[in-house]
Amino acid sequence: MNRLKYSTQPVFMMLAAFAMLAVGLGAAHANSMKKQNLVELMSHTDTIVIGTVAGKTDGIQNGLPYTEITLDVGQNIKGHQGARYTFRQFGLIEPKSMGDGRVNLMVTPAGWPTFVKGEKVMLFLHKPASETGFQTTAGLIQGKFLIRGNQVANGIDNDSLFADMKINRTLSASQQDLVNQAGGAYKAEEFFNLVKTAVEEKWIENGVMTNEK
Repeated sequence: MNRLKYSTQPVFMMLAAFAMLAVGLGAAHANSMKKQNLVELMSHTDTIVIGTVAGKTDGIQNGLPYTEITLDVGQNIKGHQGARYTFRQFGLIEPKSMGDGRVNLMVTPAGWPTFVKGEKVMLFLHKPASETGFQTTAGLIQGKFLIRGNQVANGIDNDSLFADMKINRTLSASQQDLVNQAGGAYKAEEFFNLVKTAVEEKWIENGVMTNEK
């Protein structure tokens, strides 16, 4: 059986760059995978939603592999308004037969968020790409926060999320505890409320929350 295998380094790099173009991200931004603080994540975010993954499917759109994720939305914090949110991210769930004896192996790239039906998440999503409509999270795995009980953490366990940034206003004691925490899971409601307040009061736009890097 012929298979669409991409094992050589030049082809791998070509596909990686192609994937970046598919979602409208700069290759340098994606390849560096540097740790991003909350200011950086929010600055690259078009939509912030909290909800439950209702389902996912995959397919090919104009020759590009995608996974489509549907979210039952509990809270709309930025951008989207509505009870359901659906977006397409580059990459298949698993290798897919092309129907001609070949198999497309272009699954979700390493370091990108993956989704499981029923999991509760908070997503910081880029603006959909102008050419494809594909969309993924700001900071890739850093922009997907998994909610477990009353705790929430992103794909790198919130490492450096409040590093090298400043909030120029008086915070509540619980909010200050959150900001002072170096990493690890946060109290979910405290984190949600801080992000929601920052969006509603335009902390970044008004210089209340700044990046000190």
